[in-house]
Amino acid sequence: MASKFIVPQKAVIMDGVRFLILKRSVHAHAYPNRWDFPGGKLETGEDAIKSLEREVLEETGLKVRVIRPVFTFHETVKDPVVFIVYECERLSGEIRLSHEHTEYRWATRQEILRLDTVNFLRAFLNRS
Repeated sequence: MASKFIVPQKAVIMDGVRFLILKRSVHAHAYPNRWDFPGGKLETGEDAIKSLEREVLEETGLKVRVIRPVFTFHETVKDPVVFIVYECERLSGEIRLSHEHTEYRWATRQEILRLDTVNFLRAFLNRS
């Protein structure tokens, strides 16, 4: 039986038909050196919306407004993980990566599918 339940929240930030994606550090605990959307784990007692907006600001330097959830994805690695993906609106800021990421790109769906991504991102892009 799993000892904990992990809920990462991810932000879909668009520029036309391009998505903002970040490359995780080679030293990342989970999914090192893979492309991902900005976001982070929801902590016990945290407000989900404020948490995601804070994570995006910390990871990218961008201020966003969470609009609505658009996708969920479940996988079990060591513990069960349920990703919640939200559509977000970019409000302000210039991209300034945190130590958690080494690169960023604005990429189309087709470009992202050619990269080494985290599992939920590929599932999100391949949904009907």
